[in-house]
Amino acid sequence: MIWIDTPESSNIVRFGYEENTQILTVAFKSGGEYEYFDVTQGVFEQMQAAASKGQFLAQNIKGHYRYARI
Repeated sequence: MIWIDTPESSNIVRFGYEENTQILTVAFKSGGEYEYFDVTQGVFEQMQAAASKGQFLAQNIKGHYRYARI
């Protein structure tokens, strides 16, 4: 899994992506960790490039992909 640390984010500690399963994992500063399913490599790359990871997550991931808290 590829992990990206986000020290500049006020909400996200880090996020990771597993290409084979298309699972995006997001660890929040609140302590929660979530998996988002069927996320394409392209969406992961867009999140990497986004100026605000939290804003990208809210606008493009939440409500668009199935998820589970882990």
